[in-house]
Amino acid sequence: MVTKEPPSATKAERIELPKNASVDDAIGVVFAACLRHWTANEAAALSGLDPEGVHEIQVALRRMRAALSDLQEIIPVGQISWLRRETKWLITSLAGARDWDVFLSELLAPVEAARPGDTGLAELRMAAEAEKQMGYAEARRAIGSPRYAELVARMQGWLSEKGWHQGSNGRKKSLDGSAAKLAARLLAKRHKAVLKLGRDFEQLSPQERHRLRIALKKLRYTAEFFRSLYQKKREKVYFHLLAQLQNSLGHMIGIPTVRAVRNARPKRTGASFAVVVLSGGQGGEGWTTRKKVSIFERLVS
Repeated sequence: MVTKEPPSATKAERIELPKNASVDDAIGVVFAACLRHWTANEAAALSGLDPEGVHEIQVALRRMRAALSDLQEIIPVGQISWLRRETKWLITSLAGARDWDVFLSELLAPVEAARPGDTGLAELRMAAEAEKQMGYAEARRAIGSPRYAELVARMQGWLSEKGWHQGSNGRKKSLDGSAAKLAARLLAKRHKAVLKLGRDFEQLSPQERHRLRIALKKLRYTAEFFRSLYQKKREKVYFHLLAQLQNSLGHMIGIPTVRAVRNARPKRTGASFAVVVLSGGQGGEGWTTRKKVSIFERLVS
């Protein structure tokens, strides 16, 4: 008997642009790659067996939105306002599933390991698992909705018809321009934004460091779109250093403080104490203080 493997998540493919690629070429290749990345993860997201399925769709949508931002002076805003609106809707619809996946694996699990036998944590896990199921139910409703089907179909049509050519008479020179020159301008702009947000780093608040991390992600996305235009050795070094920087920043703002939890001396027991312990930790990618407070209030309400 052959057992069918459950669907698994798919990472973004490496984007390949010829050295002499035009801006027009780059638009088609980049957005098509983002769409393939997104739709390749539908099955994994629907099954809920691989938590990375939902995550990879969110990554694909954020990459697409980064590309929209990069190309907003070339693609008329009015032409693709629907894409901004609908991708934001979908990211929001998937947020519940993703947030609870992160909560359970990156926030709660290390604390459970540090405090074995804590019944309050067991109660908290049960409540969080119930919230996760509701989050996945919302994600499935979104992916199975007519609105989702229309979004994918419209995106496919826009790509096949090269919709960005509409009314392009005044923009033909920009579309025929060099993708390499465009990449240099965009990367310089993203790099400048990172430097500005990272100024006086030691004095930055957690929220400011979070904004810096988002800017680094956008820089990475833009660099990934155009990396094939650069020498392999140089781009490998660049991405290695960029990954190190992101990971270091992620650890500063996103890793649970397990030592503090292990050494805690509770004055009360049960789920309420577990919430207090967890709220004192720093965990979860993108988990701002406001988001953590909202999550904890929901769990104990």
